[in-house]
Amino acid sequence: MSMKVFNDLYHTFHHEGRKAEVWKDEHGNWGCRYWEGNIWKFDEIYKGHSKVYAESAAENYVMGIKNAG
Repeated sequence: MSMKVFNDLYHTFHHEGRKAEVWKDEHGNWGCRYWEGNIWKFDEIYKGHSKVYAESAAENYVMGIKNAG
């Protein structure tokens, strides 16, 4: 697993030591970068999905509903 190349940060979600950032990549795809306790865990790109989809994934991660892809 490696970090993806993201260009623009749009939103950051935090809850109980977890953080998720909503980004857009160089191809216009939405994605998220996921952290736990300031340690990078994984990135996901949601090709063909909306910003709302990425925001929902980010919120689910920080709330503990979503874990590593």
